[in-house]
Amino acid sequence: MKKIVSILCTASLLAAAILTGSCKPQDGKGDFNNAGGKPYEIVVSADQQLWNGEAGDTLRAILLEPVPMFNQVEPHFDLSRVNPGALKDLILRHRNILIVQVGPQFGEPSSVARYDVYARPQLIVTLTAPDDNSMVRYLSDNRRELLQLFEITERDRAVENNRRYGEKGIDKEIRTLFGIEMNIPRGFSVKGRSGDDFLWVGNDVRTATQGLVLYSYPYAGAEDFQKEHLIARRNEFTGRIPGPSEGSFMATEDYIEPEVEYIRIDGRLWARTSGFWYVENDYMGGPFVNYATVDRASGRVLAADCFVYSPKDPKRNLMRQLEHIVYTVKFPDAQPAR
Repeated sequence: MKKIVSILCTASLLAAAILTGSCKPQDGKGDFNNAGGKPYEIVVSADQQLWNGEAGDTLRAILLEPVPMFNQVEPHFDLSRVNPGALKDLILRHRNILIVQVGPQFGEPSSVARYDVYARPQLIVTLTAPDDNSMVRYLSDNRRELLQLFEITERDRAVENNRRYGEKGIDKEIRTLFGIEMNIPRGFSVKGRSGDDFLWVGNDVRTATQGLVLYSYPYAGAEDFQKEHLIARRNEFTGRIPGPSEGSFMATEDYIEPEVEYIRIDGRLWARTSGFWYVENDYMGGPFVNYATVDRASGRVLAADCFVYSPKDPKRNLMRQLEHIVYTVKFPDAQPAR
């Protein structure tokens, strides 16, 4: 957990506004229990009056905000509310706990994050304020930081798990083809290869399918990272994925224009494109998130395309598991991060 704590304390000073408490793991008393609960699930401890009031409304608006670029409404997190007196025993060992307290005994609104207090891995965030109005203002002012804190914590748990227990054989193949380190989760398998610039891995779960396509091409300049170029290249390579019927293949939907943002992962600049895919000449589709960056050691653009097909089941955790894979990427040490 030291790695997670370090990232949360330093990444863009994420906790500067919202976390006024410690960014150090708590000292355990003997052996730790394994944390319970599902990924992206939060137990909220708040009394009934607070939960039914404006503070509860504000908190739900933050944590239940729909995930963008999904064709079905899914919240960022799943919430379970308990009364403060019920926060004990197994509930106290949940992976994500948010404690919200309002009363005159508290001074200025504040928050504290603690790690691995009663189980591992675990994050407990405590928010306090002297009255409902100040709690609402505090939540409103720090909504993005609160959301990102839980998201980054879940992501870093997945990254660590992939590095420890992933598919080592696929990791080796990626290293051979693309010259990078990447950790693929357990259960994934190679679905297709094409030359030395295309690898498709995936995982079939119940009525859903997860896909991750890695591809690379020569870097021509900054124009490679304009939206139209990113989409054109995506279509070029994902078009190699055969559809379920003859002559069908994957393509990018344009009736809802994809969105591009530029982010940094471990100091390296990536273009993150989100949108929807469909199968030409067939009836399949779903969301995708594409990450692209420059591999300066080879003079090529490296892209990782994450897509999900799940017409019946929720997609959020499936997509996030794929995106977490990108955060395991390590380039040769000699490359500068730009």
